[in-house]
Amino acid sequence: MQATLSELHRETRRIVRPVIHGGEEVILTDFGRPVARIVPYMATQTVSPLQARTSGTLDDESILAGIAEAREDEAGRLDA
Repeated sequence: MQATLSELHRETRRIVRPVIHGGEEVILTDFGRPVARIVPYMATQTVSPLQARTSGTLDDESILAGIAEAREDEAGRLDA
């Protein structure tokens, strides 16, 4: 879903409800250019890289693959 900053100002509830209740993402635009993204809140747990490596849940290849995937996803969103 996309909305302009003006629409967000006038119709905040209508624009934010799909994010809260439907898990949707909203891209905010200003003069037709994407400027912000509203996404559902997801609780996270932060661990240090050392803790993750020690527990065996993280290795360098996984980190690099995750970064590459996130960059591709972001590029795809900006192109859409």
